[in-house]
Amino acid sequence: MTELNLKNIKKSYGDFDVLKDINRSIPHGTFFTLLGPSGCGKTTLLRVVAGFVSPSSGAVHFGQQDVTHTAPHLREIGMVFQDYALFPDKSVFDNVAYGLRARKKSERDIRNKVPEYLEKVGLEGFGHRLPAEMSGGQRQRVALARALIVEPRVLLMDEPLSNLDASLRVQMRDVIRSLQLETNTTTIFVTHDQEEALAMSDQIAVMKDGRIDQCGAPDDVYRNPQTAYVSSFVGSANLLPARYLGQEENGIDTYEVNGTRVSGRTMSKADDGRYLMVARPENLGIRKFSGPAGAGELNGHIQTLQFQGYRTSFHVVLENGADVYVETFGETTGHATARGDEVTISFNEKCLFVPEASR
Repeated sequence: MTELNLKNIKKSYGDFDVLKDINRSIPHGTFFTLLGPSGCGKTTLLRVVAGFVSPSSGAVHFGQQDVTHTAPHLREIGMVFQDYALFPDKSVFDNVAYGLRARKKSERDIRNKVPEYLEKVGLEGFGHRLPAEMSGGQRQRVALARALIVEPRVLLMDEPLSNLDASLRVQMRDVIRSLQLETNTTTIFVTHDQEEALAMSDQIAVMKDGRIDQCGAPDDVYRNPQTAYVSSFVGSANLLPARYLGQEENGIDTYEVNGTRVSGRTMSKADDGRYLMVARPENLGIRKFSGPAGAGELNGHIQTLQFQGYRTSFHVVLENGADVYVETFGETTGHATARGDEVTISFNEKCLFVPEASR
């Protein structure tokens, strides 16, 4: 059982702080994703956990063991890199066996165990091949088998799917998640792809400027973003300036947005009184224009639309020039369907309000 604890982790290079006071406890068996754009500190944090980078301050604990100053090869980790990092002159069998041989396992054990793990990743019978004779997805499976065969306390994965095409990424994320659940290995997965994070994770930590901006289960992070940054990075969101009006008798907050009254939830208080409304495209209504907009509605016209089978995406320009994006699913009866059509957008109580400063 390996619970991973990050305690007050900081990392600085000169005057530049790459990581700023990271505190997080990751329960045993959790698939934990570090999500964020390039430069947010996610890979540096992964390398601190691996032991490739020493923190400027703070501690890393595997269970009760402080491994902050323990060498990487003594931490009992498995590592899967973005570029696979396979030995080009070694066969698939020998690549997967490398960690076992480094741990002085018997050749009998190796002969028994390597085929077992090649079968787990769908590469039964590929042991004799060289990496150059395999596709990108197959090489990534080899790297995964090599990392898991040593039965690591913690599995670390640094953007392992970014070099694969779209269909292979979907296939490999299913393979990775299935094996992680089967082995119940505590896993840290680094990605900038929010779809990967939402599809695979038990917990997502959204990083910004060396800090964790929000952490939680995928559906919670998506449905209850605490900041404008999280709402726009995890999924897509319309962000419109809002002015707080007060609270209704039922406890629902009300705001003025572009001249209309909109109800919703306030996620956190803005010290300066400046808010943004967060409205997911799928939570907005759209109908053909039939007269002046009512409460919770705004008029505009369709700038562009994209029909994608089960989904239709609308780019609407409101009367004041603001852009709003709407998504509808299934039949489009009752919707305007041509560029330039006048429409009315309706907002509902699924709208959220966050401080403008959290953008």
